[in-house]
Amino acid sequence: MSTRLETLQRLMNLYTAVEQMHSTELQRLTTAVREAQQAIAVEQSVAQTARIDGREALTAGDRVGWMMAETQQETAGWRTQRLEEIRVERQELNDAAREQYVASRLRKEQMKRVFEEMEARAEVEEGRRAQGTSDDLFLSRRRWTDAKEKLGENKRMKAS
Repeated sequence: MSTRLETLQRLMNLYTAVEQMHSTELQRLTTAVREAQQAIAVEQSVAQTARIDGREALTAGDRVGWMMAETQQETAGWRTQRLEEIRVERQELNDAAREQYVASRLRKEQMKRVFEEMEARAEVEEGRRAQGTSDDLFLSRRRWTDAKEKLGENKRMKAS
C-alpha cells in the first residue's frame, strides 16, 4: 500500500508543478494585457496632447505646427488601434490561460482528495493489522495459559 501512496504522492507533486506552471503563465499573460492597456493609455494621452497642440497652432496661425500636431494625432490613433488589436489578442490568450489554470487547479485538488482518501484508508488498514496482530498475540498467550493450566490440572488429577 505504501508504494501506491508514494506513487500517488509523486503524481500529486506533478499536478502541483503543472498547476504552478499554469499559474505563472497566467500571471505573465495578465501582465502582458496590463502592459498593452498602459501603452494604449500613453498613446491616447499623446493624441490628446497633439489635439491641444493643434488647436494652439490654429489659434496662433501656425500652419506647420498644426500639420505636425495632426500627423502626431493620426500616428497616435494608428498606434492605439494596433495596440488595441494586440490587447484583444493578449486578452484572449489570458482568458484561455485562466481556464487552463482553473482546470489544472481542479485536477490537483481532485488528486489531493484521492491521495488523502488513500492515505486514510492505509492508516485504517494499518490500524486493523496492528489490532489483528495484537489480538493474535493475546489469543496465543491465552491458549498457552489455558494449555499450561490444563497440563497442571492433568498432573494434579494423575497425582491424586
